[in-house]
Amino acid sequence: MILLIKTRVTLNNGFIQKLILRGPEMSSERLAILANFIRLLIDRLGYKFNIEEEFEKRFRLQKYVYLAKFFGIDLGYSYNLYMHGPYSSDLADDYYELSRWRVLPSSEESLLTKGFRIDEFIEFVKNRDDEWLEAATTLLDVWHANKEIGMDIDRLIEHVSSIKPHIKTSKIEAIAKELLKRNLLSS
Repeated sequence: MILLIKTRVTLNNGFIQKLILRGPEMSSERLAILANFIRLLIDRLGYKFNIEEEFEKRFRLQKYVYLAKFFGIDLGYSYNLYMHGPYSSDLADDYYELSRWRVLPSSEESLLTKGFRIDEFIEFVKNRDDEWLEAATTLLDVWHANKEIGMDIDRLIEHVSSIKPHIKTSKIEAIAKELLKRNLLSS
């Protein structure tokens, strides 16, 4: 598994904290891996890296990176639960940085292959609509944030249905069952 570790330092000066969290070694390595991950999405899913113009592209990239950690590649982004599910402002900073490059470097899959179950990940996310991605990532985020207190699947579905009223409860239930079947909702 690829895991980049962040050091969190509690300081009163947010600017210094930002510099510590995004030091040059970590930032450049993570950007290189993210660029290769995006290239993989382009090559294998037909993903269009057009994040400055289309909300859907930013939304999907947030969800793909979040889900990838369950398949062996964790880029160390921290997420907060927002309107459309888990969101990472650090990831947003990084993909905007990559978009300024105008051209992604050619794929170097060796940056991704150490422990990343690429084919399984691609099979899992391909042909999923935005609603499915939002529900799945929200279920996973709420589950993992609350597993210490012993949240059960029924309570999870009820809670996610209450915070995602635009998604049918039956769809959330079906997604939860699929996540359970794949052992993604486990301790």
